[in-house]
Amino acid sequence: MSFLSLNRKKDEKINEVINNQENRQHDRLNLQVDYDLIIDKILSEFIVNRASLINSVERGIRQKKDLNNEILIFLKTNEIYLTKIQVIELLKRFETYVWGYGILQELIDDNDITDIKTIDYDNIRIKTKGKRKKANIKFSSRESLKKYINYIATKNNSMLSEINAIQKFTDKNSCKKFILRINISSEFINSNDLPCLIIRKIPKDKYNLDKLMELDMFNDDIKTYLREAINGGLTMFFTGKGASGKTTLMNALIDEIPKDAACLVIQEAEELFTNKHPDMIFQKVKQAKGDGKIQYSLRDLSINGLLSDVDYFIIGEIKGGEAYDMANAIYTGHIGMASVHGNSAEEAINKIVHYMKYVSDMKKGELLEMLSNIDTLIFMKDFKIMQISEVCGFDYEKQNLIFNRVYEYQINEKKDGYVSNFVRLNDSCDKIKNKKKYCDFRNSIMGE
Repeated sequence: MSFLSLNRKKDEKINEVINNQENRQHDRLNLQVDYDLIIDKILSEFIVNRASLINSVERGIRQKKDLNNEILIFLKTNEIYLTKIQVIELLKRFETYVWGYGILQELIDDNDITDIKTIDYDNIRIKTKGKRKKANIKFSSRESLKKYINYIATKNNSMLSEINAIQKFTDKNSCKKFILRINISSEFINSNDLPCLIIRKIPKDKYNLDKLMELDMFNDDIKTYLREAINGGLTMFFTGKGASGKTTLMNALIDEIPKDAACLVIQEAEELFTNKHPDMIFQKVKQAKGDGKIQYSLRDLSINGLLSDVDYFIIGEIKGGEAYDMANAIYTGHIGMASVHGNSAEEAINKIVHYMKYVSDMKKGELLEMLSNIDTLIFMKDFKIMQISEVCGFDYEKQNLIFNRVYEYQINEKKDGYVSNFVRLNDSCDKIKNKKKYCDFRNSIMGE
């Protein structure tokens, strides 16, 4: 064999080694394009083992670049090789996980989306302008979805387990535009062996009554009625199924409460808030977690609230025995506001009585007499006021409440389709007129 041939073979061997090294490096880089896998590793390290570093950055003690440097060291130590462009993309995605909600962040930032639900890793459901549909994003796998949901629970100081299979919490700080009401159910209770994450978005820039009228929740006549009801110190209850608009309307109305009134707001999910009223205290339920025994229920807060110097006694949503305490509050002169699930304005009363029975052995008629101090019942459906009824008084002979239906949203069939409008059925009853008259008189004196 000639020297030239030997030399050529040697060169070919060297090139082969170089090519193999480049291919291995290229393969490593290609493998790391799965950012979710890398982020899972980083989250496990920095959330579980080194949470103090993230907390220090969040509190402004250390800078984000310090965290990024530690991540780069972690990548090198674990032999995770990335190009400069891939590192930039990785750090960008990591930030959306730590300071936001990662893959779901674009759905949270979308102003038109109100609800997000994970059915499966490739089936994320959203509600946009009242219509449900499948989102155009998905997780890489079921395992990725599980890790993501567990991280969201940990991020919000919760832990999923057999003891804590259901977690409910509110995130008021991660998103500039929305308060996030979050509900997580673990695979321990879900039949498909997957945790489920449900996010309800409440705008921080609240709708006022004028904006809600633009959105066709009600017409101008009803808007005037609502303003007069609030200024007149009427006790108002809101009913309908979930996502019907109850909380949105209540949030608009609490900003209309006279500024000299003292208010207490009790709620399980932190959805009601104000940026305008100067004398409004907000309290939230604290559930016992795991083996912990300490908790404060809606009823605990309601009983304590009755000892406070407040004019308005507000419960975000009545779900149990606190219904009795609300009834007792309005029976003793407080102005009440609350929501409860129901299929009509009048049927909501039966639901409230049912809840009152949880803690009281009084007869139904006696409980209804207490509830005669409710002034206005508003039934909502699909982000629209369907009915407004007034409680005129109590019929002692029939042991029942006397109702006056004031407004109704009517749908009529025509030859070419349907026509709908808000219809005023009756004037307000004397009880309501007298309350408004007294409030106007009081305000005139206070004004002097």
